[in-house]
Amino acid sequence: MQIAILLRRAQPGATSGIQAHIKRATRMQALIAERFGISEPHQFKAKHLRWVLEHRTAALAPSSRYDYWRTARALAAILGHWPDWEPHLRGSWTSPRPDRLRTPSTYPVQGGRPAKLARTHHRHAK
Repeated sequence: MQIAILLRRAQPGATSGIQAHIKRATRMQALIAERFGISEPHQFKAKHLRWVLEHRTAALAPSSRYDYWRTARALAAILGHWPDWEPHLRGSWTSPRPDRLRTPSTYPVQGGRPAKLARTHHRHAK
């Protein structure tokens, strides 16, 4: 439940979009807990999220892998780690269409939208 509270508090957007993030994040949390024995989102590291993206979403459609990456990005931002973790979370999942794969040179300097989420998180953390 803690992951749902974090996402509801910091994630902007429609309720349905937030619910989709919560559903994916809950799945990611269960996978990380099963593999690494870590269940608290604040204990996550970039390697845990990358493992989910590399190994547990490999059989999914590119658009679904992209959705999981967006959720991982939101989690990293909420936890205040997005600028540091961004290079570690790059991969084929960063685009919903494999023919338009984003290269490191096309990444925004600040990571785009998650920076807003990170600012929102810091406001609540004080």
